[in-house]
Amino acid sequence: MDKSKLAVDTYEKIAEKYAQQYFDDLADVPYIDKFLEKLSINGRILDVGSGPGQFAKHMLEKGFEVIGVDFSKEMVEIAKNKVPNVEFRHMDMRQLDFPDSSFDGVFSAYSLIHIPSEEVLKTLQGFHRVLKAGGYVEIAVQKGEADKIIDEPFMPTEKMFFNFFTEVRIASYLKEAGFTIESQEIMSIVDAETMSDKVIYTIARK
Repeated sequence: MDKSKLAVDTYEKIAEKYAQQYFDDLADVPYIDKFLEKLSINGRILDVGSGPGQFAKHMLEKGFEVIGVDFSKEMVEIAKNKVPNVEFRHMDMRQLDFPDSSFDGVFSAYSLIHIPSEEVLKTLQGFHRVLKAGGYVEIAVQKGEADKIIDEPFMPTEKMFFNFFTEVRIASYLKEAGFTIESQEIMSIVDAETMSDKVIYTIARK
């Protein structure tokens, strides 16, 4: 079973509900801005697992050029409608279709959690490949257990694959992929749909 495909198939069904719940949620913004401060203004950012486009919208408004990719066609269509000034593409984050050294920054919020542990390193190596030398990546993941298939909170009749992390675990994957860790922060959350009460934000440099 392709567990990432299982997650995408469920997202196709819950995309509208997800967008309604999270598009206007600004809780992540202070942590995103710390990442953006490290990049040159007008820098080019790849938003991996861009969902309904809320983070791409924020980065665009901050003066960056943004391309968003998502494996869910429904999410891509929602993002195109909500944020028409950003280019969104349907793409599997495990196989990024961009030349080497294409971006100043790679941003991934709540998307690596749908990649099975055995594919995380390869996925992060792909992030490393498309980043320019000296570029930055920010990964936001929920804290918790690895590799679980559970009922989807937005639609309990459907299954969802989650791969949560600890600070040490996500940092070790990033280091193995060739990154240098710059910072890690944890935000406490209260959200029944996330299946976790903490988010780990890791910024690393190529």
